[in-house]
Amino acid sequence: MLAKVARPLLAALLAAASAAAQSTVVPSSATSARGTSGLNSLLRDAGQPRTYMLGLAATQLQGFAAGDVITGISFRGYAGPANPASWPPVDASFASYEIRIGPARALASWTGSFASNWSSASQLVRSGALRIAAGTFTNDLASVAPAPNAWGDFSFDFEVPYLYAGGDLGIYLTHGGSSLASSFFLDVVSSSAASGLVAYSQLAFQGTGGSLADAFVVRVHRGFGAGCGGSTGIAPRLVSAGDVLGGGTAQLWVGRGLAAAPGAYVLALAPAQLSLAPGCDLLVLPQELLPFALDARGDHRLRAQLPAGILGSLLVQVALIDATAPGGFALSNGVRFTAR
Repeated sequence: MLAKVARPLLAALLAAASAAAQSTVVPSSATSARGTSGLNSLLRDAGQPRTYMLGLAATQLQGFAAGDVITGISFRGYAGPANPASWPPVDASFASYEIRIGPARALASWTGSFASNWSSASQLVRSGALRIAAGTFTNDLASVAPAPNAWGDFSFDFEVPYLYAGGDLGIYLTHGGSSLASSFFLDVVSSSAASGLVAYSQLAFQGTGGSLADAFVVRVHRGFGAGCGGSTGIAPRLVSAGDVLGGGTAQLWVGRGLAAAPGAYVLALAPAQLSLAPGCDLLVLPQELLPFALDARGDHRLRAQLPAGILGSLLVQVALIDATAPGGFALSNGVRFTAR
């Protein structure tokens, strides 16, 4: 029902000047083409800890500028017979999953020593438990190369947004293995400093050094502003799946909110900075509101099918009612959604 309501509203509001997409695929050559192989390091099964460090050259971060806020990353399944049609079969839980992100040294100088690959201090953007909902990743065995699999939903959202300062970027991911006896292979390409992607992996949790590995095809999500936390102490995270090209499904996702909390997507054509409480700013000038309620996990996904010919962009922020929070509400970061 919400998608039916959202469709005409989105179509009516998408009239502003075009703007940069809020998700970038790295490498860009894999935007609409599958990678070369598969690797399961990030989704290993019970008792199989892993640490993985990925380096992204600034040239691969197309559309990014200093001051952008990175809100999370996502991945897609390897298109091949090694994978089932979907994964996980039931919710997969990682008791501890950490993600760090920060400025990186030139990729040609990277080594198997993880600490030496940072050019300055990294930031812990996620720690603690991570859940991947059943069926998040799919593998279409009937698809024909070079078509890639669909992106998995946004399980790797950041608890703390990362302010991008420009330059090469390092992403460090480590976990102790999932709750399941199975794993899933994600799309990868060959690791190469010359192509702007380098990766190292180690068979340990919170590892300090590893061996050269294939590089995951990654979708990096960004927005603006930091939002403000509710009673959980963490601001809700809002992610846009990226551009809609020539019509298609617009996708927004909000997570890390209070379970079952009511709220609204705030749609706007212009930015704002209106202080609603100390450290809590409304980042957009409201035009329309789309009400919703978070699920029992504190998540909500909005999908709206847009017809071909819709061009332009709009700004979106999420506001949630949280009676026990200062001010009685929580606000997400903002995103800029684009159709072109």
